Amino acid sequence: MDIKRLTPNQATAISDCFRRVYGDSYANEIFYDLERLSEALENESLCSVGAVVDDGRILGHMAMTIFPGAHHAELGNTVVDPDARGEGIAWRIGDALTDWAKEKGFEGYLHYPTTDHHIMQQQSVKRGFETGLMLGYIPAETDGKVNESTSRLRGAATIVFQPLAPLHHEERGFLPKPFAKLIQDLAVATGVERDWIDSSTSPSMPSVSKTYVTEFLKRDLIRLEAERVGSDFVQALDQLKQAPHACKQIDFRLSDEANGRGVNIAIDLGFVFCGWLPGYRDSDVLRLQLVDHRTDLNPGVVNPVGQRLSELLGREIGV
Repeated sequence: MDIKRLTPNQATAISDCFRRVYGDSYANEIFYDLERLSEALENESLCSVGAVVDDGRILGHMAMTIFPGAHHAELGNTVVDPDARGEGIAWRIGDALTDWAKEKGFEGYLHYPTTDHHIMQQQSVKRGFETGLMLGYIPAETDGKVNESTSRLRGAATIVFQPLAPLHHEERGFLPKPFAKLIQDLAVATGVERDWIDSSTSPSMPSVSKTYVTEFLKRDLIRLEAERVGSDFVQALDQLKQAPHACKQIDFRLSDEANGRGVNIAIDLGFVFCGWLPGYRDSDVLRLQLVDHRTDLNPGVVNPVGQRLSELLGREIGV
């Protein structure tokens, strides 16, 4: 068995690996769309590492997603064939993938351990730092089977930032007052340095927002990316709130000096803190979330920061 960087020619083998483990239910659609998967591997917006055996089958996989202009990568999409578990394959693949991330010049990466796996959570903070908790992020069913730990409710995932090298990205960050102290505390813990500015003092904002909506159908997630908050932002949020998706998120760029006004509108509509994602795009991102009756509000978080965030969100939601 060889640990290798995978190529577009191996898209079918990657997809077959996911199908053997998850059937058609894995929450990231790209691994079922061979044309899209091949293209992403070709342009290296997706960089995959796999455990490959002599007959060409892939028994383990992990991928790095690269967003244009982002300071840090996103790692995830980890899967290990049942016949190959217990051999430490995931750790070997992870080591190879982090070497690739360093080679590409990333000083860190973000990943999202599910709270269903306590060992993964514990391992994630040996060298990483929890910076968020995504409630309702994990569908209640996988491969048609209900996860008993969620009692038919959607599960959670933590947001973890893993430094890979000394951090040199000192930049401005506009902080909305409701979450300013929380983000500053998280930043101090991670060693990320920023010149923080209170975004509530922004003198004006443009009339037109710059937003993008992305739907993740298998995850039943809709995400609004707010690159720039304008005076028309409330319309975008109204549409987001009315969407039927079980999981709804908003990503605010902390490079946007008007983000505080958008955050206040979102809070009024019931959105709560989700996470601080350092370097996730061309600036840090503040993610908010809206939870509903399909969400497990008592996820099995085991690390101290995750537990504090869970308690904080419980108070914000009112449970």
